[in-house]
Amino acid sequence: MKIKLLTGFAAAMLLTSCAQDETFENTGLKNEELKTSEIAARGISSTVTFVKETTNHPQRLDPGQSISLSYNIYTYRLEMQGDSNLVLYQDRPGFTRAIWSTNTHRDSGTPWLIAQNDGNLVIYNNGNPLWHTNSSVSENVSNPHIKMQLYTRSGGSIPAGIRIKLVLGGNNVERKTFAEVDLSDFY
Repeated sequence: MKIKLLTGFAAAMLLTSCAQDETFENTGLKNEELKTSEIAARGISSTVTFVKETTNHPQRLDPGQSISLSYNIYTYRLEMQGDSNLVLYQDRPGFTRAIWSTNTHRDSGTPWLIAQNDGNLVIYNNGNPLWHTNSSVSENVSNPHIKMQLYTRSGGSIPAGIRIKLVLGGNNVERKTFAEVDLSDFY
């Protein structure tokens, strides 16, 4: 009797767990992409703390141009490379590594990255789009720009640690996070 009851309890827990997983999957978001309020609404306690943001928010990056953010001994640099690849680097004295990229390498051409007035962030090579954030809207977006933010997140089932977001902004709001990297994987 006790074994059957325990087996029934274990099955119920498994079904509940699967239902929660399905709920997360149906949103189209990963746990890391859920907003704090959405996580709290689902009964998961999470704390997000803003650490630092870039002061330079350009609309366009040409080959060799970048934006950067320093924290502790690290500098995080988002660079538009001459090979058409947008790469986020983590630099520290004597060491540099790529921690995210668009994987848009081309052997030739003239690339640039632009935050457009239609709300889309696009990498072009010789005028042809290679990559975009798929975030265009019908109205005009004023002051479109690119920025980086450092923040910490912890609580519930979310591993504690520092993270970096690459953000497309405009109309005085953060329009889209187009990349998010958990930096604890790179320390």
